[in-house]
Amino acid sequence: MPFYSGLGYLESAIRSLQQQTVADWKAVVVDDAGPESGEELVAGFADPRISYVRNEANLGLAGNWNKALSLADTEFVTIFHCDDELETHYISTMINLMDRHPLAVAGHCRVHLINDRGQATRTLADTVKGWLTPRFTGDHLTAGDRGLQSLMRANWIFCPTLCYRRRLLTPTPFDANWHFVLDLDAMRRFLVGNQTIVGTSVTAYRYRRHDNSQTGRLAVDFRRHDEELFFAEWVAHEAERLGWQATARTARRALIVRANLFAESARALASRDIARSKGALTRSIRGLPSSQ
Repeated sequence: MPFYSGLGYLESAIRSLQQQTVADWKAVVVDDAGPESGEELVAGFADPRISYVRNEANLGLAGNWNKALSLADTEFVTIFHCDDELETHYISTMINLMDRHPLAVAGHCRVHLINDRGQATRTLADTVKGWLTPRFTGDHLTAGDRGLQSLMRANWIFCPTLCYRRRLLTPTPFDANWHFVLDLDAMRRFLVGNQTIVGTSVTAYRYRRHDNSQTGRLAVDFRRHDEELFFAEWVAHEAERLGWQATARTARRALIVRANLFAESARALASRDIARSKGALTRSIRGLPSSQ
């Protein structure tokens, strides 16, 4: 459970963990030297299954996630974001899913989207992502060129729902060179390495949308969009080298990123922020393929 700030969210996350139908689990809260210490809160639960570690220095998202994985000693491990919550059947759902697919490196589930008050919410981006999410009932395998193409069209797998098979992970699956796409990059490397990701249509996770998330604090300017566009172009070049033409075409278009920039340009224009509107519009059309 990587933690930086938000003690109220952390408390809710731990309570949802304690309500699991499966009681045989371990949790480690990995405090990334943030402005709030979670030590007293964790100790107050007096639950021997939950331990607490505080980093001496801030490692950043990738560093802290990699450290969290390194502290796990169970067969399966989830990087449970401390501002989210679990449905009571999350653990049982993921164990059963991974047992049905013994060669899968990771499994994921569907989510309920909640806001800062725990109420149901949905953004326009969530609606668009829903349109681009593969339709399936039961289990769904993501692999190879077509699997990566679907993720580059829209990153429809919610990263914190992922349950990893620990023995199939590298020591550092998350690359610190990325600040926003590190989850998508990790899944890219799984697929390029001929590994399989499996999903279930069961909803077992509550994913919180709020402005104070760590990624939200990092996305105050266009850095997120710039990184997403750079990553998409980088993936396109890699896919071409592999002969993965479906991924290459989709990654180079980066239509979702550009659509988000068009929308941001319109919002900025409506608020008379001409400079921001121009910046978003310029980025949205930069590097479009000649066929567009």
